[in-house]
Amino acid sequence: MTELTFEEFCDLVYAYTLGMTFDTAAQRMYRNEKHGLQHEVHTKRNKRSGKWHSEKRCWWLDGDSREFETVDQLYLAYMEKVCGVKS
Repeated sequence: MTELTFEEFCDLVYAYTLGMTFDTAAQRMYRNEKHGLQHEVHTKRNKRSGKWHSEKRCWWLDGDSREFETVDQLYLAYMEKVCGVKS
């Protein structure tokens, strides 16, 4: 793992690895294996109308048990791991 600027971090490429759609929701998962990052999108759907509602995005860093709600939170955790410091 190497130090990255926030701009470089945001430009990392994630590969689509998994997706599931149900009557009431959908889930999509994306991974960046090189940096140990995972991004998921969970979307609710109205079962009767079929219309999609707001989505929830979350991120994970391999080896870290926390779930991150924003990419900037993920970036801080990534840099903590790379640099060996706590914020």
